[in-house]
Amino acid sequence: MVASAKQCQWPMWQSFKKNYVQNGRVIDSSDPRSITTSEGQSYGLFFALIANDQKAFEQMLNWTEKNLSGGDLTARLPAWLWGTLPSDEQGVLDTNTASDSDLWIAYSLVEAGRLWNNYYYQTLGHSLAARILKEETAHVDNYGTVLLPGRTGFVLGDNHVRLNPSYVPLQLLVRMQDLYPDYQWKDLITSSNKLLLESMPEGFSPDWVEMTPMGIQTDDATQGVGSYNAIRTYLWVGMLPENSPYKKALISTMQPLVDVLKKTNAMPETFDTIAGSYKGNAGVGLTAAVIPLLQASGQTELAQQFASRTKDNLSSIEKGSYYQSVLTLFAQGWHNGRYQFDATGKVTPDWVASCQK
Repeated sequence: MVASAKQCQWPMWQSFKKNYVQNGRVIDSSDPRSITTSEGQSYGLFFALIANDQKAFEQMLNWTEKNLSGGDLTARLPAWLWGTLPSDEQGVLDTNTASDSDLWIAYSLVEAGRLWNNYYYQTLGHSLAARILKEETAHVDNYGTVLLPGRTGFVLGDNHVRLNPSYVPLQLLVRMQDLYPDYQWKDLITSSNKLLLESMPEGFSPDWVEMTPMGIQTDDATQGVGSYNAIRTYLWVGMLPENSPYKKALISTMQPLVDVLKKTNAMPETFDTIAGSYKGNAGVGLTAAVIPLLQASGQTELAQQFASRTKDNLSSIEKGSYYQSVLTLFAQGWHNGRYQFDATGKVTPDWVASCQK
């Protein structure tokens, strides 16, 4: 049965596109420089794919390539930050890269290529994936290949790196390994799974950690704080398919957070992941982001409460709340059945079954 055109539209995406996307550029106006990040572009590409919005996808890809990659995504990874320069002109503010964004762009390209039968997207995604391995990875003894958060600034010494657990969505790495088995993706999956498990001794994910052959250490700069970065770690794990070989252990490790959510009926804003303490009340997006984890933990009723609360507060993030908005699109889109991941990392948007023309 083919759904109606109205049923096939994703209202939350339409709202996000109206409020945050301009000529292919995802704008974060919370920064006075009116910034665009490679992260925003990468999430926008994924949402456009889930919405079957090929026009928006093409516009965002073109803007990204032209403005963040000097006109050629096959030649260079995107700069992570673009916006208003001190001269009042607009351009790249920081030429460093963000590997999680690069991974989401590569993933969205190969999946768009598959779902829309676009060979160019597939080849561009492959090229980007290969460059991620070449420029944004390092080797740490006892862990193997690890994903550095960016091209420069994260190797602290010999066998000593600074990492971000929210930068390694396992479903994306699994997809790359399935597509490109001759590359280092399998090693990267293994090290990333260990990173996730070992960085949560109290059940709460930190924003940043340091890694040496001796193990995971507290990040010197952030001292074990878990907040706006770490929220994505719970989100990605919660959305792993039930038959993922990594999901059970990760969900089990995160149960102390689930216990906090049950106890307080709210998502705290900040965690001390060493002491296991927490404080503050999270915004709409952070609240939404733990819905998949609650669902995966068998807390269906609480997940629905969080989803209803998020829906009731959507108007509060329509403008000037880019990050809260993207977290909400990921979580609510998944919870409402707009998309799901399978054991090989493929994404299946709901339009594949019901909205094909």
